[in-house]
Amino acid sequence: MRCADAALYEIKLHGKNGCMAYREGLQSGIRKQLGFAFKDISEHLPGAFIIYRADKDDDELFYANHEFLHMTGYKDMDELFRLTNKRFHNLILKDEQKQIESSIWEQIDSGNENDYIHFHLRKADGSYLSVLDHGRIVESQQYERVFYVLFMDWEDMHIHYSDKFSG
Repeated sequence: MRCADAALYEIKLHGKNGCMAYREGLQSGIRKQLGFAFKDISEHLPGAFIIYRADKDDDELFYANHEFLHMTGYKDMDELFRLTNKRFHNLILKDEQKQIESSIWEQIDSGNENDYIHFHLRKADGSYLSVLDHGRIVESQQYERVFYVLFMDWEDMHIHYSDKFSG
Protein backbone atom coordinates (compact mmCIF):
# COMPACT_ATOMS: atom_id res chain seq x y z
CA MET A 1 0.00 0.00 0.00
CA ARG A 2 2.83 2.42 0.85
CA CYS A 3 4.45 1.79 -2.52
CA ALA A 4 1.20 2.44 -4.42
CA ASP A 5 0.65 5.58 -2.33
CA ALA A 6 4.15 6.90 -3.14
CA ALA A 7 3.58 6.28 -6.88
CA LEU A 8 0.22 8.05 -6.70
CA TYR A 9 1.80 11.17 -5.15
CA GLU A 10 4.61 11.14 -7.70
CA ILE A 11 1.99 11.30 -10.47
CA LYS A 12 0.14 14.13 -8.68
CA LEU A 13 3.35 16.15 -8.50
CA HIS A 14 3.71 15.93 -12.27
CA GLY A 15 0.25 17.03 -13.34
CA LYS A 16 -2.04 14.14 -12.41
CA ASN A 17 -3.89 12.01 -14.98
CA GLY A 18 -1.21 9.40 -15.31
CA CYS A 19 -0.01 6.11 -13.99
CA MET A 20 3.30 4.56 -13.07
CA ALA A 21 4.76 1.58 -11.31
CA TYR A 22 6.50 2.10 -7.99
CA ARG A 23 10.26 2.36 -8.18
CA GLU A 24 12.90 2.53 -5.45
CA GLY A 25 13.32 5.96 -3.84
CA LEU A 26 9.85 7.42 -4.45
CA GLN A 27 8.93 7.63 -0.78
CA SER A 28 11.42 10.28 0.27
CA GLY A 29 9.95 13.76 0.41
CA ILE A 30 6.92 13.24 -1.82
CA ARG A 31 4.32 13.86 0.87
CA LYS A 32 6.27 16.81 2.24
CA GLN A 33 5.97 18.59 -1.11
CA LEU A 34 2.21 18.05 -1.20
CA GLY A 35 1.69 18.82 2.47
CA PHE A 36 1.07 22.53 1.94
CA ALA A 37 -2.57 23.51 1.69
CA PHE A 38 -3.60 26.52 -0.37
CA LYS A 39 -4.60 28.43 2.76
CA ASP A 40 -1.23 27.74 4.41
CA ILE A 41 0.60 29.12 1.41
CA SER A 42 -1.65 32.09 0.65
CA GLU A 43 -1.78 33.31 4.23
CA HIS A 44 1.99 33.19 4.68
CA LEU A 45 3.20 34.67 1.40
CA PRO A 46 4.97 38.00 1.92
CA GLY A 47 2.48 39.94 -0.16
CA ALA A 48 -1.11 40.91 -0.75
CA PHE A 49 -3.00 39.14 -3.52
CA ILE A 50 -6.43 38.46 -4.95
CA ILE A 51 -7.93 36.13 -7.51
CA TYR A 52 -10.73 37.28 -9.78
CA ARG A 53 -12.52 36.23 -12.99
CA ALA A 54 -10.78 37.43 -16.17
CA ASP A 55 -13.87 38.58 -18.01
CA LYS A 56 -14.55 42.12 -19.25
CA ASP A 57 -18.20 41.93 -18.25
CA ASP A 58 -17.92 39.80 -15.12
CA ASP A 59 -14.80 40.49 -13.03
CA GLU A 60 -16.06 38.59 -9.97
CA LEU A 61 -13.71 38.51 -6.98
CA PHE A 62 -13.04 34.98 -5.74
CA TYR A 63 -10.37 35.31 -3.09
CA ALA A 64 -8.19 37.75 -1.14
CA ASN A 65 -5.47 36.68 1.26
CA HIS A 66 -5.06 38.04 4.78
CA GLU A 67 -2.26 40.39 3.71
CA PHE A 68 -4.56 42.03 1.13
CA LEU A 69 -7.33 42.44 3.70
CA HIS A 70 -4.87 43.94 6.18
CA MET A 71 -3.33 46.32 3.60
CA THR A 72 -6.75 47.60 2.51
CA GLY A 73 -8.46 47.60 5.91
CA TYR A 74 -11.22 45.08 5.13
CA LYS A 75 -11.93 43.05 8.29
CA ASP A 76 -12.70 39.87 6.32
CA MET A 77 -13.66 38.55 2.89
CA ASP A 78 -17.37 39.06 3.60
CA GLU A 79 -16.80 42.78 4.11
CA LEU A 80 -14.62 42.98 0.98
CA PHE A 81 -17.29 41.23 -1.08
CA ARG A 82 -20.08 43.36 0.38
CA LEU A 83 -18.33 46.73 -0.10
CA THR A 84 -17.13 45.95 -3.63
CA ASN A 85 -20.21 44.05 -4.76
CA LYS A 86 -17.71 41.21 -5.41
CA ARG A 87 -16.23 43.08 -8.41
CA PHE A 88 -12.57 43.92 -9.08
CA HIS A 89 -13.82 46.96 -11.01
CA ASN A 90 -15.08 48.45 -7.75
CA LEU A 91 -11.59 48.33 -6.20
CA ILE A 92 -10.28 50.85 -8.75
CA LEU A 93 -10.57 54.63 -8.24
CA LYS A 94 -13.59 55.72 -10.33
CA ASP A 95 -11.54 58.28 -12.31
CA GLU A 96 -9.07 55.54 -13.29
CA GLN A 97 -11.45 52.64 -13.99
CA LYS A 98 -11.76 53.02 -17.77
CA GLN A 99 -8.05 53.66 -18.26
CA ILE A 100 -6.93 50.77 -16.02
CA GLU A 101 -9.41 48.26 -17.43
CA SER A 102 -8.50 49.30 -20.97
CA SER A 103 -4.82 48.88 -20.16
CA ILE A 104 -5.40 45.43 -18.62
CA TRP A 105 -7.36 44.16 -21.63
CA GLU A 106 -4.96 45.74 -24.12
CA GLN A 107 -2.13 43.78 -22.51
CA ILE A 108 -4.13 40.58 -22.67
CA ASP A 109 -5.30 41.10 -26.26
CA SER A 110 -1.68 41.70 -27.31
CA GLY A 111 -0.70 38.35 -25.79
CA ASN A 112 1.02 39.80 -22.71
CA GLU A 113 -0.57 37.76 -19.93
CA ASN A 114 1.84 38.88 -17.22
CA ASP A 115 2.26 42.61 -16.55
CA TYR A 116 2.39 45.51 -14.05
CA ILE A 117 -0.10 48.36 -13.61
CA HIS A 118 -0.02 51.33 -11.23
CA PHE A 119 -3.38 52.60 -9.91
CA HIS A 120 -5.30 53.59 -6.78
CA LEU A 121 -6.93 50.73 -4.87
CA ARG A 122 -10.07 51.30 -2.80
CA LYS A 123 -9.70 50.61 0.91
CA ALA A 124 -12.51 49.60 3.27
CA ASP A 125 -12.86 53.15 4.64
CA GLY A 126 -13.37 54.59 1.13
CA SER A 127 -9.87 56.07 0.89
CA TYR A 128 -7.42 54.94 -1.79
CA LEU A 129 -3.97 53.40 -1.70
CA SER A 130 -1.47 53.87 -4.53
CA VAL A 131 -0.43 50.35 -5.60
CA LEU A 132 1.54 48.47 -8.19
CA ASP A 133 -0.45 45.49 -9.44
CA HIS A 134 1.40 42.51 -10.90
CA GLY A 135 -1.19 40.34 -12.61
CA ARG A 136 -1.11 37.06 -14.44
CA ILE A 137 -3.99 35.51 -16.34
CA VAL A 138 -4.33 31.73 -16.15
CA GLU A 139 -6.77 29.06 -17.26
CA SER A 140 -8.65 27.39 -14.42
CA GLN A 141 -10.61 24.18 -14.93
CA GLN A 142 -13.32 25.36 -12.57
CA TYR A 143 -13.51 29.09 -13.35
CA GLU A 144 -12.10 29.35 -16.92
CA ARG A 145 -9.79 32.40 -17.16
CA VAL A 146 -8.80 34.06 -13.87
CA PHE A 147 -6.36 36.74 -12.78
CA TYR A 148 -3.87 36.13 -10.01
CA VAL A 149 -2.85 39.59 -8.83
CA LEU A 150 -0.12 40.58 -6.39
CA PHE A 151 -0.26 44.12 -4.92
CA MET A 152 2.58 46.24 -3.64
CA ASP A 153 2.11 49.53 -1.80
CA TRP A 154 3.56 52.12 -4.22
CA GLU A 155 4.65 54.53 -1.48
CA ASP A 156 6.34 51.82 0.58
CA MET A 157 8.17 50.59 -2.52
CA HIS A 158 9.50 54.05 -3.32
CA ILE A 159 10.62 54.69 0.25
CA HIS A 160 12.22 51.25 0.59
CA TYR A 161 14.05 51.29 -2.73
CA SER A 162 15.14 54.94 -2.56
CA ASP A 163 16.64 54.27 0.91
CA LYS A 164 18.23 51.05 -0.23
CA PHE A 165 19.82 52.40 -3.40
CA SER A 166 20.63 55.97 -2.40
CA GLY A 167 24.19 56.92 -1.52
